[in-house]
Amino acid sequence: MVRGVFTYAAVVVLTVILAAPTALVILIVPRWSDLSMRAGKLWSRILLAAVGAEVVYRGRENVDRNLPCIYLVNHQSSVDIWVLIAALPLSVRFVAKEELFRIPVFGWLLSAADFVPINRSNRTEAIRSLEAAAKRVRDGRPLVLFPEGSRGRNGTLQPFKKGAFHLALQAGVPVVPIVIRNSFHVMPPGTLRVRPGPVYVTIEPPMDVAPFQPDDYEGLLRTVRAVIERRYHEPIDGPSDPAAEFGAP
Repeated sequence: MVRGVFTYAAVVVLTVILAAPTALVILIVPRWSDLSMRAGKLWSRILLAAVGAEVVYRGRENVDRNLPCIYLVNHQSSVDIWVLIAALPLSVRFVAKEELFRIPVFGWLLSAADFVPINRSNRTEAIRSLEAAAKRVRDGRPLVLFPEGSRGRNGTLQPFKKGAFHLALQAGVPVVPIVIRNSFHVMPPGTLRVRPGPVYVTIEPPMDVAPFQPDDYEGLLRTVRAVIERRYHEPIDGPSDPAAEFGAP
């Protein structure tokens, strides 16, 4: 629990120290919005060190910094955000629940940096947000979405919501499935417990959405989920040093 208290204290302190000046700079010079991700990479790496997470990646060659795409990721823990920010391009942004944008300092940075809010309790507003997000992706801005909608409370893969797949078909850009494992063990949601250990991140090759009809979001959902489920449930074995198997970041 001591490590958990330290980690959450670090989140608050680092957010205040990094987010406020970064948001101010972006508001003054909007074209520097990628500064948010530069600050985010520093923020993420410090917090990963605070929880004692040894992040090992497989498939980092599948990240194309010039490809407008949608990253679809399972969600186990707050650690997921940190491992993604550390690995993905500076141009990427997250689709996040609207409540996060109301948090002082942190929410200011999300708004200034052009992250995408979504009101999950209002279907009309959610659809409007996804339409705006689709335009951003077509204009060259990669986005990250968690199809489960929120973190699972028991470490299992939760049902996927349809909105992410509507967005992918509307944007007409490739989707890149990402599978994160063991982050729930390291830092489960709803508790101060933190257990240092490895977090495994597998980045799959981009998937073309062209074979799917514009309204076949259920077919795309099933296809992406099958990819994520296969990786999610495969055994973690092989070398005693996981970095030897997955490739160190």
